[in-house]
Amino acid sequence: MKKLAKIIGLVVLALVVLGVGVLFFLTRMFDPNDYKEQIRQAAREQANVELTLGGDIGWSLFPWLGIELKQVGLAPVEHPEKTLASIGSMGLGVEVLPLLRKQLRMSDVILDNISLNLEIDEDGVANWSSIGPQSEADAGAQGNTGASAEAEAEAEEHGRLDVAVESVRITNADISYTDRRTAQQVSLEDVNLTTGALIENEPFDVAFLGLLVTGQPAMRMRIDLNTVASFDLDKERYQLDGFDLKLDASGDPFGGRAVNMQLQGDSVIDLQQQVAELKQLRLSLADLRATGQLTVSQLDSEPQLAGVINVAEFDARALAHALGQSLPSMAQNNALSKVALNAELAGSSNSLMLQNLKLIVDGTELNGNLGLADFERQALRFDLRGNSLNIDHYLPPPEDKPAAAAGGQGGSTSRQPPEAWSNDPVLPLETLAGLNVIGSLDLQQVQLTGQTISPFKAAVEAVDGNVRLTQFEGGVFGGQFAATAAINTTRSPATLSLNGKLDDMDSLALQRAYEMAEQFRGGLDLNMNLTTRGNSMRQWINGLNGDVRFDVADGALLGVNLEQKLCQAIALANRKPLSAEHGGADTPFTQLGGSFKIVNGNINNRDLIAALPGIAAKGNGDINLPEQRLDYRLGLLLDGDKSDMPDPACQVNERYVGIEWPIRCDGYLHNAAKSCGVDTEGVTRIAGQLLRNEAERKVQDKVGEKLEEEFGDKAPAVRDALKGLFGR
Repeated sequence: MKKLAKIIGLVVLALVVLGVGVLFFLTRMFDPNDYKEQIRQAAREQANVELTLGGDIGWSLFPWLGIELKQVGLAPVEHPEKTLASIGSMGLGVEVLPLLRKQLRMSDVILDNISLNLEIDEDGVANWSSIGPQSEADAGAQGNTGASAEAEAEAEEHGRLDVAVESVRITNADISYTDRRTAQQVSLEDVNLTTGALIENEPFDVAFLGLLVTGQPAMRMRIDLNTVASFDLDKERYQLDGFDLKLDASGDPFGGRAVNMQLQGDSVIDLQQQVAELKQLRLSLADLRATGQLTVSQLDSEPQLAGVINVAEFDARALAHALGQSLPSMAQNNALSKVALNAELAGSSNSLMLQNLKLIVDGTELNGNLGLADFERQALRFDLRGNSLNIDHYLPPPEDKPAAAAGGQGGSTSRQPPEAWSNDPVLPLETLAGLNVIGSLDLQQVQLTGQTISPFKAAVEAVDGNVRLTQFEGGVFGGQFAATAAINTTRSPATLSLNGKLDDMDSLALQRAYEMAEQFRGGLDLNMNLTTRGNSMRQWINGLNGDVRFDVADGALLGVNLEQKLCQAIALANRKPLSAEHGGADTPFTQLGGSFKIVNGNINNRDLIAALPGIAAKGNGDINLPEQRLDYRLGLLLDGDKSDMPDPACQVNERYVGIEWPIRCDGYLHNAAKSCGVDTEGVTRIAGQLLRNEAERKVQDKVGEKLEEEFGDKAPAVRDALKGLFGR
């Protein structure tokens, strides 16, 4: 037995020596460089590429089946001068003996100095579109579909090949992409990728480093990724544990500033379930810190996104500065300095919504939904509810204005013409035309233009150039308001409409709040339906049309004493001087109301009614808004001085009953009350009429006396007959 074992050993040794000798002979005597042209021709026929092999082909057979290539280039056969890809050097090896056990054991896969140039021309044709089997080869491939299926089935029956790679190293790689239709350029430069041993179901390290460069906008972003990966080919499951992604960016989007971001977490892609997950996410960006998780399902059809996000309190102004962005000036210097949010994420490849949102901004808590329903159309949707919000803090700082000349009750005493309406644009029509917004806001209290509105509700719809304020209501100045409005930017000039209603509003507080001349006080009810066109105060005023109805209860006309004006009129008619002033500085009333018809900025009123102490007033006139003038006439039906000690000059006897004593207001709107006075021409006509009436009365008295003397008891019948005869 010992002798037999010795003989077998010598045979095996001889075979090994022979095998080594044969391999040595093959590697020395058989040179693959002699077949470069055949290799290039096969590349043309099988892949439709022009293959360049600039360096020598190195190879080995045992114990590794290995190959090493240098200066490799690929180009379309039709344009061999336009290199699609080039590789400085490439090396890989396969261990021979494990192949007999259906195991693929590869050594380090090394690729160095790679350059990949992807380009789409002006006609939309990609430079890689002709790579691969062409028409005839495609037909052959289709004809061999059955054979391929049989081969796959046989391979499945005999077991799948077990694959392992010791490592992958890609160094100094550059990838460029150019779309000449849009002049867009993107490149990935200085790419380096290294991995540990790629063994199925075994974790391995992955490190990636590269520089992303874009042309529009101009930006540079350094990408640094480190993670532990694993894969299961049978289950089609791929996993990254503890990935750490760092992005260092600069360029136009960031105002030239350097921006650093870090994203950490775990990820899983399950192709059998068509699900991708990001777990334990942690995001750092400037002083912003966020956590969350994300799941994307239906990867092979319409991806659906779900997840949660939690953002700790951060300074939004500081974040914007860190990102190279500048926020507009705001009235409150520290506005947006305290922002935090929690929300559930829901979306698709073209949408992202924040649901069950809790957003805290400078102490204001908002709850509801917010997001983009369509990325391409920038379709903003929101439905928010909250407590108290001071909108004034986020508006531009108020401008320093000179003291208004129109202060004080009754308006200004100035007789100078007012400043003409401005022709400067008011609304950003181009911005409004591009809006796609549907949303509502419901708040317990809002601070707006210095006023507290409680509660406050608003809803807006802006689609296809039509901006509609479908709800705008709340409580302010002791009353309620409600309004709807619309702007149609698709027309030229743009058209605007406003429907509004005020109920029991403190009119004096309203006038004071907006620095209007204080013309009257009292509880104001108002209904208006207005339309106009254009985009400046001048255009709006000149194009104003509509109807307005108002009623003011238990108020007063400020800065005008109509009782004194009335007594002056009566005294003038009585031709007696007044002995004292009558009434106070204002004219109280129990009711004031009327309606206005507006045509191209000209306001017409014919039904003004006022109930004043001892006076019933009627009014009619016109207001020219473009010129800011009014011409208004009041007719006063008087009871006269009814005080305990009446002024004889202001006493009204029965002869004055039913006479309208005229007051005329003629001037500018800013001094409307101050422009009112006795209509002397009208009073003169009334005085003449009264004299005629008095003369007729005296004649009638004389005639009556004569009739009584002549006819005695029959005088009344004779007087009536004479009246019928003369129609008097």
